[in-house]
Amino acid sequence: MAASPAILSRRAAGSSCCRLWCGVTRPLVHIRSARATEPGARKRDEEHLWEAASDAAGYLPFSRASMGSFFQGQPVLKNPFLEDALLRGYLKRHLPQEAVWFDLNAFGERVAKEIDIWGRECELNLPRLVHFDPWGQRVDHIVTSAAWKRLKDLSAQEGLVAIGYEKSFGEWSRVYQMSKLYIFSPSSGLYTCPLAMTDGAAKVIQSTGVSLPVEEAYGRLISRQPERFWTSGQWMTERQGGSDVGTGMETVAVHQTDGSYKLHGFKWFTSATDADMTLTLARVQDKSGSTTPGSRGLSLFYAEVSRGEDGRLRGIEV
Repeated sequence: MAASPAILSRRAAGSSCCRLWCGVTRPLVHIRSARATEPGARKRDEEHLWEAASDAAGYLPFSRASMGSFFQGQPVLKNPFLEDALLRGYLKRHLPQEAVWFDLNAFGERVAKEIDIWGRECELNLPRLVHFDPWGQRVDHIVTSAAWKRLKDLSAQEGLVAIGYEKSFGEWSRVYQMSKLYIFSPSSGLYTCPLAMTDGAAKVIQSTGVSLPVEEAYGRLISRQPERFWTSGQWMTERQGGSDVGTGMETVAVHQTDGSYKLHGFKWFTSATDADMTLTLARVQDKSGSTTPGSRGLSLFYAEVSRGEDGRLRGIEV
C-alpha cells in the first residue's frame, strides 16, 4: 500500500525535535516506506535526504539483517542404516550375518546419495491422469515421473520384495526385507505403497498355491530383473467405502466359455492403479443371474492390467 515517506524522530531533553542521524557519522536504522515517484512529480526533501545518507554510507539500510548473513543450513541425509543405532542393535542380536550388514550398509549409502533425490522428485511431480489423447480417443494414461519408474527398477534390483521369498536367511529373511524397506521408506516418494500391494499379492498367491494362470505373475512379482518385475494392485473398496467389503461389494463376475470370468463393477479405491496386475473381489453370478450376499458370496480374482495396440486399457476405464 502506498504511503508517504516516514522518518523516525526523537525529542532530546531541552531541545527541539531532531532527526535520528543528526551528528552521527553514519545513519542509524530508520524506517522509510517504499513508493514509486509518479511521473512528473518532484521528490520530497525527505526522499533526497534519505538517498543522500544511503549513498554516503555505501549501503542501503535494509539490504541485510542485523544478525549478518546467517542462513539456516539444509539438512544433510546420512546413511540411514549407520545412523540408526536401534536397528543395528537389534540386527546385531538376531541377524549378525555379514552379507546382510554389507547389503544394508551399501543400500543406506544409495538411499542417502541417490534414492532420496528420486523420492523428492516423485513428491514434486505427482501422478496425473490423462483421459483422452489429442484426437479425442479415451486412453486413461496415468502419467508418472521418470523418478517413479526408476524406483520400480530399483525395487527389483535391490530385492525389496524378492528377499522375503528367496528365504536366503531362513526365518529371518522377512526381518532382513523389512529392515531394508524401513531404511527405504522415508526417501521412497511413497513407492512403498505399490511394493506393499505387490508383496501382499505374492503372499496370497503363494498361500493359495502357485498354479496356472498365476504362475507367471507370481514369478514376476518376486523377480529381481527390472525388465521382468511386476507390481500388483489390490482393488477391493467400492463407493460405499470402508473395510466391510462383505456388505459393500456390488461387482459381479460372469463366467465365460473359456473358463475365465468377466467382471462388471466400479472400484472406488484401487491401490497402485498403475500396476501391471491386480487382485480384486467380485460376486459370481449363477445361471439365473443371482449372487450370494455377504462375505460368503465373495470371490478373489486375478486380472492383468494391459493395453491394446491402440494404447487403450483392455476392459478398464480409470
